[in-house]
Amino acid sequence: MERRQRENVFYEVWRTISPLVLYYVVYCAAFLILVTLCGEALSRLGAETQSGSVSHADTLTELLGGLSMLVGVLPLIPALRRELAAARHERGGRRPTAREKLQSIVCILVLAVSSGVGFNVLLALTGFVQISAAYQEIAGQQLGVAFGVGAILFGLLAPVAEEIVFRGLIFNRLRRYCGAATAVVVSGLLFGLYHGNLVQGVYGGCMGMLMAYVYLRLQSFFYPCLFHAAANLAVFALAQNAALHAQVFTVRGCAALLTVAVAAVLWLGRLQTGSASIGHKISDNNQ
Repeated sequence: MERRQRENVFYEVWRTISPLVLYYVVYCAAFLILVTLCGEALSRLGAETQSGSVSHADTLTELLGGLSMLVGVLPLIPALRRELAAARHERGGRRPTAREKLQSIVCILVLAVSSGVGFNVLLALTGFVQISAAYQEIAGQQLGVAFGVGAILFGLLAPVAEEIVFRGLIFNRLRRYCGAATAVVVSGLLFGLYHGNLVQGVYGGCMGMLMAYVYLRLQSFFYPCLFHAAANLAVFALAQNAALHAQVFTVRGCAALLTVAVAAVLWLGRLQTGSASIGHKISDNNQ
């Protein structure tokens, strides 16, 4: 009996993290192939073209990373469809009205922008961002990305790919194995660890928990994707605007943003979603 229980636990753990493992392996392979092909193509072009590519190296690198993300999630699409279908079956309840959907969208946009920018300002004001050289390098690289390309990468490709892995698959599986609250925390921590440095780990962990809570509360995969996209775009756009950046990155700006974020979380908790809570429904079924 104990051996069977250990095997079941190992299976549940592996089934939970396997989407991340598969995604990361395919992503790395795709990125390596794309970088190699791009390097060979550039080597056959003239010196002027090579010089131009060097001046846009950050944009090109991030673009190849975004394409690799798309390739990385392709093997996960069938599993995502099954998980989303199972979640729809479990939640039951009526469908939200058009007014409820609009309220949810506005709430998520307010929460995403205020929390995303607010956390970034807080980390900057406390000096926390200075402790990680890896973060400094990544931030500098993202700052060098052309705005149009960055908007597509950070506002569409990265959010969709990462939400498929962390909320669509990992969170949905975790909540069945260990309950909704634990799933929110663990999936958020995994999202933070995935970013690979302390600064983004702390930021990603907090935002990951918020996105998991958004998904749990509103019970539609659309909303964490919207949250992720809006937060990314707000942070990226602010970094590109030096004048606005100087005004927002103040103690007063930080306090205002985080106050709005708290108010938005409270608003989110009061929204009528039209469905019974997934966590409650799972608990009822297990009794």
